[in-house]
Amino acid sequence: MLKENIIITDIGSTTTKALFLKKNNNSYQFVDYATAYTTVEKPEENVLIGLYNSIKGLEQKLGFEILEPQSETDKLQFKSNFSYLTTSSAGGGLQILVIGLTKFDSAASAERAAYGVGGVLLETLAIDDKRSTIDKMKLINTLHPDIILFSGGVEGGALFSVYRMAEILKLAKPSQKFTPNAKIPLVFAGNSAASEYIQSLFSERFELHISPNLRPTMKEENLEPVKEKIHELFMNSVMEQAPGYPKVKKIVDSDIIPTPVGVLNTLKILGKNGMTAILFDIGGATTDIFSNAFGHHHRTVSANFGMSYSIGNILASADYDHDFAPYLPQIPNIKEYFQNYVGNKVLYPIFNPETELDKLIEYIIAIKGIKLAVSQHFKMHFNTASIGILERLKELTSRDKWVEKMYHPYFNEVLDFKMSDINVAIGAGGVISHANKESAIFLLAESFAPVGVTELWRDKHFISPHLGVLSVVDEAIAEEMILNSCFEKLAIHVKPIFRKTNFKTEALKVIIDNVDYPIQINDVFYFKGEKPVVVRFVTNKHCFIPDRNHASTKTPFMQDSIHRKEIPALDSQQVIKLEANIPLIVDTRNSELGDDKLLKKLNLYNIDCQLKTAMTNVDIFEVKQEEENNLISPIHYQQQQILPFKLPYSGTVLVKAGDKVEPDTLIAENKLEPPRIFVVILPALVQSNLTEEQIRKNILIKENDIVAAEDLIYKDPTSLSLFNNAGAAYSPVRGVVEKINYESGSIIIREIQDYSHDPVKVNLAKELQVKNKNIKGYMKKQLGEFVYAGDILASNMQNGVCKLVKSPYSGNITEINPQTGSVMICYLKKPHQIFAQCFGEVVDVIENEQVDIAFTGNQINGKIGFSKDRGGYLKIYELDASGFDNSIIYTPHISTLTELNSFTSLGINGMIVNTMSYTALKGFLGKDIGVA
Repeated sequence: MLKENIIITDIGSTTTKALFLKKNNNSYQFVDYATAYTTVEKPEENVLIGLYNSIKGLEQKLGFEILEPQSETDKLQFKSNFSYLTTSSAGGGLQILVIGLTKFDSAASAERAAYGVGGVLLETLAIDDKRSTIDKMKLINTLHPDIILFSGGVEGGALFSVYRMAEILKLAKPSQKFTPNAKIPLVFAGNSAASEYIQSLFSERFELHISPNLRPTMKEENLEPVKEKIHELFMNSVMEQAPGYPKVKKIVDSDIIPTPVGVLNTLKILGKNGMTAILFDIGGATTDIFSNAFGHHHRTVSANFGMSYSIGNILASADYDHDFAPYLPQIPNIKEYFQNYVGNKVLYPIFNPETELDKLIEYIIAIKGIKLAVSQHFKMHFNTASIGILERLKELTSRDKWVEKMYHPYFNEVLDFKMSDINVAIGAGGVISHANKESAIFLLAESFAPVGVTELWRDKHFISPHLGVLSVVDEAIAEEMILNSCFEKLAIHVKPIFRKTNFKTEALKVIIDNVDYPIQINDVFYFKGEKPVVVRFVTNKHCFIPDRNHASTKTPFMQDSIHRKEIPALDSQQVIKLEANIPLIVDTRNSELGDDKLLKKLNLYNIDCQLKTAMTNVDIFEVKQEEENNLISPIHYQQQQILPFKLPYSGTVLVKAGDKVEPDTLIAENKLEPPRIFVVILPALVQSNLTEEQIRKNILIKENDIVAAEDLIYKDPTSLSLFNNAGAAYSPVRGVVEKINYESGSIIIREIQDYSHDPVKVNLAKELQVKNKNIKGYMKKQLGEFVYAGDILASNMQNGVCKLVKSPYSGNITEINPQTGSVMICYLKKPHQIFAQCFGEVVDVIENEQVDIAFTGNQINGKIGFSKDRGGYLKIYELDASGFDNSIIYTPHISTLTELNSFTSLGINGMIVNTMSYTALKGFLGKDIGVA
């Protein structure tokens, strides 16, 4: 039962926001809010401090006490007439690492489950994600997830890839975010046949939970059990680890829910009231997209589209001439200024735009960022015209029986709708919240590009999460506030659908208070009245306006013009009621290209271009003067530091404690990728159900045995005959027998990596009994392809008998020689090597995985770096005349690509620079800087 006063907080990643609601008769009113920095990181490491500060800020604004006088930062006690609720995304929110088999099958389903429970996806790993095994392991080692969601394999499917990904995770040794030595919760929701092996592999290292398969068949998803388990772990495990949360849990009047779940709850209430809505929240690092459509609620997080930390990735994902130039004033060096502004925002993410031009730059970047995020949202959750069957359905790839077959299914349920079905678009996030009303309208209209009749709203203070957690306790109260008092209604946007666009007559007529406003094609009409009015539309035969109240559930999400017969038109007798001071925008533009028409209609094009012309050469780094002096002048202090260097997994360490090292000293390496794990299922191979007694009687190997490829490992004499080999099973690889499960008949064999680093010859012509010059016609592998020992290199059918030649080695096919009839095989994969990068001394070597090096040197705190870690003597280019080989040089400024390229001839290992033109840097890298 809610009390007279309600405090709702959202403990965000950077800000804790406290909301005060007060009961007035039978309803509640939003009174005010206050914010404070979230204190989940060092030095405070206690969310209660930020929570306390936000509530104290509210007390100061309201003029009365909310907390009891004896309350302290570590012991909060609300007064008796207050209820307290909260959401949370502190510490980066509920951070989840997703592991699946294929990106568009189990991994995509796992992503949907993670997003649906309010998770922030740190990364998604899959067999087909084009990363090497070592790259996967390095990535896992750098992430610190709250929960790992491991999916993969339909029921009854193959197990090889499931076990392979499991071994990669085991070897990588990830650590938890807040308490590195704590066990990370691991939810396995894949092929149930793999559960036993997963249990044996992970039960000691992780807090393991086995959940029903989230992708039991290729056309079926079962996400709810996984989502329930993750939410349970969030409450009972993750939040117990986060600093201060156990005490927050004791003072709330309802479960703490992740911030995104609060937003989804708010959208559910809008859906309950007949609104098909989309909400986009664009932040500094991410853009969250939430949607509800006919009872289905979805969320995605575009982790690399944001307005500060990842603003560079929006630029990297856009086309300047297409996406930005049409909005910008035509002044000298505007492109250079635009790019430098983005570069500076990457380096100084808390910088706020001050001039009209800077604000416009941020607006048009936000427009592109939202467009990209919305596109990702629809691609993940809905079939669209741009994602057809051919793109969804990967060609079925036939492999041998030890490797998974990977393909992309149709989704099990069609949840498609049309753009015109969305009748409410809601914007949130700093760039939208801080904009004036006209600018916010511009942002929403241009970024989402609504179709039909759409209301544009703003969640100015981003209180959707607060109202969402309120709905858990009392949905009726939350519903009343959501519908009546908490969103700012900005405008009504009308976008006709055109059957043809090459006509010359007016597109439609808008009638307001008996006044006709004719509108041509490719134009924007803007109207705002001081009193409520009724708006009527009369369209010509070439266009129509979909009925805003029309809803469909099973029509394809495509361009409405393609399916115009299915969409009821808004005829001229139907009306839109326009509230006082709520603008009407009618947009007849029929091009995706941006332009400044809406800018001009909203009177936002008031930029004094002449004043900005002199500033368009501002460089990418705008360092403070004292920082610049610090870099140029000799640094008068030195300090000893310990540098840890860690291999992705156990490998070869080439130094020992006490060794002196230099920057180019090789200290450790992984020569090979981790060995493959093979799972032999005896009943499947002998084509018979086997009892435990039969397996124990007839198996020919034991644990820790070494077997060769094609070795006989099981033989049932009663099933064998001269013509029937069904009672026998052979090893698929040379390896070590790690585990035998006699009950199920499964055998785990770990590959022995006796790869040859020297070229070896295989005489195919002799083996196949063919002419040397003809061997290419019999080859099953191509030049350069990597083969494993036991793979079929070539085959020849003679007299009804197929002659096979299997590779005796693992490596790349480096030569196919028709003169000698042979192929050459050599292991060419480059080892993963770590160099010392400094002048120092090895102080410790840990488990063939880590080397700690002590060195004494100067520290320069930079903002951003590119390329690999490098070492060398530091020299100042302007003071040292020569001898730059293998050095790191300092120079204060680089303005052109030509100047930057000139340094490459000096043989330097690296460069430190105060300021640099973005154009020069982009030219040198060959790409935009993207995510920093």
